Amino acid sequence: MSWSFGVVDAIDILLVTLFVYAVLRLIKGTRAEQMLLGLLVLVVIYELASFFGLLTLEWVFDQFFSVFMVILVILFQNEIRRGLMRVARNPMQLRTGARLQLVDALVAGAKALIARGWGGLIVIERTTGLKQVCQTGVEMDAAVDSDLIEALFCPSAPMHDGAIVIRLNEQGGRIVAARALLPLAQARAISGGFGTRHRAAVGVTEESDALVVVISEERHDIHLVSEGKLGSALSPDQLRRRLAEVLTADAEQANAAGNWLQRLGQLWGAE
Repeated sequence: MSWSFGVVDAIDILLVTLFVYAVLRLIKGTRAEQMLLGLLVLVVIYELASFFGLLTLEWVFDQFFSVFMVILVILFQNEIRRGLMRVARNPMQLRTGARLQLVDALVAGAKALIARGWGGLIVIERTTGLKQVCQTGVEMDAAVDSDLIEALFCPSAPMHDGAIVIRLNEQGGRIVAARALLPLAQARAISGGFGTRHRAAVGVTEESDALVVVISEERHDIHLVSEGKLGSALSPDQLRRRLAEVLTADAEQANAAGNWLQRLGQLWGAE
């Protein structure tokens, strides 16, 4: 038997490895991670049934695995949708300094709302587009400014209900919608002590990779929500650090991807 290993085989293995790694990153820390572990337990039970000759149990699992792909799609539909939307993202050159200016404006806006005892819901769109969410509210195009954030969430303002959506760009970000409606998380997803505003923040981050800043008018505190998880209450300085970490990392990754695509284009043109 002859055996050879070439460049194509190496590329094949590398692509499969990257795919598995991307899937594991996508489901890490989500409900899908627990479901995947449950499926692995079922696979182990099936192999044991086959090894020990437990024919009835093996037949039951044969019927189960005959529709395995359908079961996977049903169980992981949210993760599959998020993954497909991330694949289509468009890397662009981003200025880290502009992101830090955006962070300062968001923190100043959150502090102003806390000082006045007003609630707020600020959604930061990342790689997953939120066009459908924007269409539920009033679409706009305005610079991110703490005074504007305060004005939009003023209880007497016509657009204080719902969320504002910020779309990131090379200059930092723009407010692209106000009074937007967000999908609500399941009741068991967060503690019963939190209201609709917090459930909406968790709900939109379950279906996208958005970051959401929630300002509570009852608790007078700030929470940062991501990946379907409601974090603990943050001080303004803690919020600044958390936002800076995430958005700066996003900018660096996008810049790296853009540089890689640029180099690839140069190589292609050289040929």
